[in-house]
Amino acid sequence: MKLNNKYIIGCHAMFYEIDMVEEYLESVHLALENIENKENVKVEMMWNMSQYFEQSNSIQSIYAKIEKLERKYDFISLFYEDNDKPYTMADYRRELNNQCNECDYIIWGESDCLMPRQMFGVLEQLKEYANDNGIHRYITTFGIRKMWDDSWKVLEHPDFTDKEYFSMDTPEETKLATTSPWSIRYTMSQEEMDEVNSKTDDLDIKMITYPKFDGSGLVISADLLRTGANIPPAVYMNGDDSSFLDSCRLHMGDNYRQFVVKNILKVHNRTHPRKRRYVLNEDETATAHRKRHDKAWYKVFNDISKGNLGKLYGSQLRFNTYDDFKKALGKKK
Repeated sequence: MKLNNKYIIGCHAMFYEIDMVEEYLESVHLALENIENKENVKVEMMWNMSQYFEQSNSIQSIYAKIEKLERKYDFISLFYEDNDKPYTMADYRRELNNQCNECDYIIWGESDCLMPRQMFGVLEQLKEYANDNGIHRYITTFGIRKMWDDSWKVLEHPDFTDKEYFSMDTPEETKLATTSPWSIRYTMSQEEMDEVNSKTDDLDIKMITYPKFDGSGLVISADLLRTGANIPPAVYMNGDDSSFLDSCRLHMGDNYRQFVVKNILKVHNRTHPRKRRYVLNEDETATAHRKRHDKAWYKVFNDISKGNLGKLYGSQLRFNTYDDFKKALGKKK
């Protein structure tokens, strides 16, 4: 297939995600497998090697692993290596969005995400339909697995939407959450995703007029980003997707459009067992879900980040800053 449009797909990866990210890169590689003009797709990796928040116990071996991936896959490597100044996925995605004048689509990759093989073919068809109908500023999302409340049903894949959602509040629930393929806590393989998507003959595409999405595998038309919709600078870590969602709502109002490709699944492996490795003094027996959440720095930074989300619009309240984070963390010690 020959692409008529240009794409930039960018992914931020922390040093400790190195043993997981190959699955993401392989999924992008497979999505590009039958594309004749691969030069129309810029695949970018931002390797965050900063040890501002956490130190690595094996940083040189991680560089070696990156070099191995560079030999295997075709992508552009960027590195962030400043240990004195923090840099997060929100920072990277903000910068990624600003490349909108170089392409037709910006795609948010994620280190624990698998992109569907059908992605580019679907997006090519969708852009032709959208533009023929006077729609140029829009979001596209692919089907997702079972989420925690009914507000997500509009995005859920038809094979999973009527399944039971399992939390991780008890050992029994955790076991069900991590062993049920429809669960967002289950680590799904490329082969399993391919099997689900192979059943689709005719696309089931819905259009909604309100923003609803998570950040993994998010597809954004360049024209939407040219309005100035972006992640606000006051968002440091958690909330990059929800703050961008609010920015889209603010910029587009009643003209917001989102295409939901319900029966093509993308995978977000939130609790991947290889999500966090090579972190100094970290308990390797703990689950990925708990490793970071139990740390003092994360609890403080999470509170500061979430606090800023509630102050973004219609407020005169002061935003929290990294100086507040350092002061608060000092008090915690």
